[in-house]
Amino acid sequence: MIFAASEFNLMAYLKEHLADQPWPGCQVTIGPMTVTWMSSAIAAMILVAVGLIGVILPISRRRRGLSSGGYNALEVLTVFVRDAIARPALRDDEKAYRFLPLLLTLFVFVLGMNLIGLAPLAMISAWVRWHVGFLEGRPIGATPTAVLTVCAALSMITFLSIFVSGLQHSVLKQNKDKHWPLWLCWVLSPILWAKNLSPDIPGVMGVIMLVPLVFLELIGVAAKCFALMIRLFANMIAGHAMLAILMVFILKGITALMNEGLKDVFYIAPVVVVGSAVLCLMEMAVALLQAFIFTVLTAVFLGLYAEPAH
Repeated sequence: MIFAASEFNLMAYLKEHLADQPWPGCQVTIGPMTVTWMSSAIAAMILVAVGLIGVILPISRRRRGLSSGGYNALEVLTVFVRDAIARPALRDDEKAYRFLPLLLTLFVFVLGMNLIGLAPLAMISAWVRWHVGFLEGRPIGATPTAVLTVCAALSMITFLSIFVSGLQHSVLKQNKDKHWPLWLCWVLSPILWAKNLSPDIPGVMGVIMLVPLVFLELIGVAAKCFALMIRLFANMIAGHAMLAILMVFILKGITALMNEGLKDVFYIAPVVVVGSAVLCLMEMAVALLQAFIFTVLTAVFLGLYAEPAH
């Protein structure tokens, strides 16, 4: 019975941390696809968004010229994103300040989603279901960035930011240099942006190679955003998988100790417990590092494609 209970807890851990669980009645079938509009990962993502809004907005307003500890911490975070991410990647102070709100939002949001997977939300939601009866059959606690579709949505934000910023840059540049009407620049903005992606090759060869080079550059944009998605997803799910494996060792050791009284468990269990604690600390470091890398690469892609220098 003890082994069965331990195995049940382990399966619950795996289910809540490594897989997204749709809520009952929250799936819509559209043709061959099944769209989930609420699940354990989406609920955790909403909790992160509400928590960040509830914390950042109040402390971002300095009242009567007095700064609090929270305001100072937010200012340090903003300066860090500006000086360590935006300025080195974009290489221009004007661009850095223009894209700073997007980069800062991405950094804190991705960091929050990475860290919430380490919080005991599954236990809290289970306690609420047991004592209050609320959230029955509606789990909360999966790591949003360990779900491929969430990472795809984040990379899509990067792609859309590149595309929209590139269109805006092409419109303003053409309106300033050629004095074309603004409405005409907006109509032709996709063509202008695509043309700006291609290197400036003089002569007939430049005309011949224009379309292939533009096509390759567009494929490059999509490939980089796809790699951004895979990098975040793989790194976050790998850490949780390692924690699950260590949980297997701990539960098996406890089961063997209680059922068979093996003395060797006393030598193995401390190593496994210490390893789990160290791995949790590493997961926190990985969560910070992946949020940093995701934001840095977004800034680099914005500098390369939104406002290309070539």
